[in-house]
Amino acid sequence: MKKLMRLVFVLCLLVFGTQTAFANSDKATILEGADITSIHRLALAKPLYIPSDSLAPTMDQLIQIEGDASKVARMYVIPYGATVESVKTDTQVDLLALDRHQAAKVFKDNASKYADAYVVLTVANDSRTSFFFDVYKAGTNELLYTYQIQANRSEKDSVATYQNFCEQFYKNFERSIAEQQKDNAKAEKKAK
Repeated sequence: MKKLMRLVFVLCLLVFGTQTAFANSDKATILEGADITSIHRLALAKPLYIPSDSLAPTMDQLIQIEGDASKVARMYVIPYGATVESVKTDTQVDLLALDRHQAAKVFKDNASKYADAYVVLTVANDSRTSFFFDVYKAGTNELLYTYQIQANRSEKDSVATYQNFCEQFYKNFERSIAEQQKDNAKAEKKAK
């Protein structure tokens, strides 16, 4: 009987240890007073990213990954390239020809023409790669929502890892919107 209990205990440790070893650490935050339920169109800003090693995706690949990963989203996501073209058509300003700071300012000034909000991805490549997604209200540039996800020690800077992180952002953002809608509906019922 003791051997059986030990075996069960060891198996439990193995199963629970394996599950936590492969789970990415993430955190979503809706800022107090922020309404994310009205976001139906989300524009992608140029990420803040510097590749840390030769195997990591380039900036152009990351922009492509962020746009491709939006296929898991139910909301309308406007890729960075589409916004660049729209701004160029509307204002005759080429975001790709500007330096990073000027391009960001022009993007923020024009984002409300195309989307309800925009997201800025920041990639930190320390001992473990971390993605920080910050969602801002277009027009006012008010921070509404943040999402952070961190790689496991075994995950490398690769297209597959970056794709997974971007997909997790879209899924969590839409889950947060649904939860806020539920909370709002409950509050309305209580008020009646």
